[in-house]
Amino acid sequence: MESFGNLLRTKREEKNISLETASRDTIISKQYLEALENERIDIFPGHTYVTGFLRNYSEYLGLDSAYIVKLFNSKIMQEAPIPENLIIKKHVNKKIIAGIAGGAVGLCAALILTLYFTVIKPGKEKTPAVDLGKTAGESYTVSAIPLQRRLYKGDTICVPFPDNTVNLSVEKTLNTLALTTPIGVQYVELGEELEMDVDGTGGADIVVFLSDISKENENLGAEVRMFVKAGSTAAISANELISAGSVAVESGEVLKDGTKHTVILQDNRAYPFTINASFRGMCLYRYKSDRSDPAEHFLTSGDTLKVSAQSALRLWISNANTVKMQLVAEGKSYDLEMGRPGQVLVEDVRWIKEADGVYKLTVAEVD
Repeated sequence: MESFGNLLRTKREEKNISLETASRDTIISKQYLEALENERIDIFPGHTYVTGFLRNYSEYLGLDSAYIVKLFNSKIMQEAPIPENLIIKKHVNKKIIAGIAGGAVGLCAALILTLYFTVIKPGKEKTPAVDLGKTAGESYTVSAIPLQRRLYKGDTICVPFPDNTVNLSVEKTLNTLALTTPIGVQYVELGEELEMDVDGTGGADIVVFLSDISKENENLGAEVRMFVKAGSTAAISANELISAGSVAVESGEVLKDGTKHTVILQDNRAYPFTINASFRGMCLYRYKSDRSDPAEHFLTSGDTLKVSAQSALRLWISNANTVKMQLVAEGKSYDLEMGRPGQVLVEDVRWIKEADGVYKLTVAEVD
């Protein structure tokens, strides 16, 4: 099997490009470029970061990024140990050892073909052999806090109203998301943000945004972001949530996790805020808004992303110098500092409540 590290180094040397120049052009630190060429993937925080940097670096050198990533995935698969629970520890009669040895040849061939068609072979959408993240018939309650989930057919979305709860059923997750509501089936297209009336009163109750859905396999589900529309009868008071999630600290005090915070603004109340991010290079961008599950996107030059929160937002950025972030709150905007090239940056943006009752919107870098 070819070495993706050797291909990267050879191509760079053919183009007479130094590591310093490549680092400056790709906005990836020299340390990470050297690690890619030497296949030292142990220094990266995770395999997702390796994949992102490989795509960026190989495209910069004029290599086939999909092929380079495939070589990396093949290396990981080959080096991965066999899980102990797949090894059956059992005494075998010596008389059947010869038969097992003969059958092993056929078994190896079958495994190689299976791996090729299910893992390595490109061009078709991959279906996981076991979906560890899915439990049939899950139920989720939507509120004013954006909820990002992968929904599957048979799941239920509960929309609370003052007098009752309206349940929506996930009817279809193939090409189009179909939700069965008390007033009929409603459809959401990929990339569409739909304001949905679920109780038939004529006003929008919830907002559903469909960010990912399969065109070939319904079992892969649909990635959605949904929340109760502000001002609707189903809305939950954002002030109550913010009060419950605020942290009372003295002015200038170090936060409980040991980090120091930078105050962006202060007020006698807390209110929702938004982070607008624009990208000038490849970057893995993850975020967790309030109490919702983390969401993850791989973004590249020219992409933009908007994330809102009521009280707290955590950001993970694989290559901090590629992203420019602007915080918007109460009609005012503030530019946040960019990190270093190749830096893996984790930041918390959240409201904290001082002992005197003043609310401060703060930014803190997390180790």
